[in-house]
Amino acid sequence: MTTNERLPQRTQTRTPQDRIRRASIADAALNGMPPVDWVRMAGASVRETLTVWESGELARLPVGIGWDVVRMPAPAGWKAVQQLQHLRVAVGPVLLAQDRVEFLLPVQSVEDWYLPEARVLARGEHIEAPHPAIVAPRTQHAHSWIVPPQVDLVLTDDADLYAAHGSALAILEEAKDTAR
Repeated sequence: MTTNERLPQRTQTRTPQDRIRRASIADAALNGMPPVDWVRMAGASVRETLTVWESGELARLPVGIGWDVVRMPAPAGWKAVQQLQHLRVAVGPVLLAQDRVEFLLPVQSVEDWYLPEARVLARGEHIEAPHPAIVAPRTQHAHSWIVPPQVDLVLTDDADLYAAHGSALAILEEAKDTAR
């Protein structure tokens, strides 16, 4: 009996959707591994996170260790991303999660941050993150990256986001007034 004959045989068959998902993730990681330093920074297990992503699920990552998160409603969040891009400032990872947008920022940079319709997630809370290859308009369990994490992780500057969020709220309010 050869070594290969003694190994357990794989009995699980993959569905076409599994093969497509695995191929998409593999294509997104053309240079080998997907960017995972941001996962490690969060204090999460990279191996467990990759396993969760490979199974097609969202990874539950802790907030407040490697980065903080500011959450806002999707319309304001999308508009804030547009404002940041218009200003040509560095924009770090931005996650679209159902009806909200979540920005990753440097740890402890937003402790005294307050604007209407925005909430700073506290240390110990979590985000549900798809694989970095899942970029809008593609979604995974109603989550996708607007700006995915990169190998050289850049986090959005808190002052830039504060200004962009304030501007976004003003633009959205003006649009409401115009529509009335």
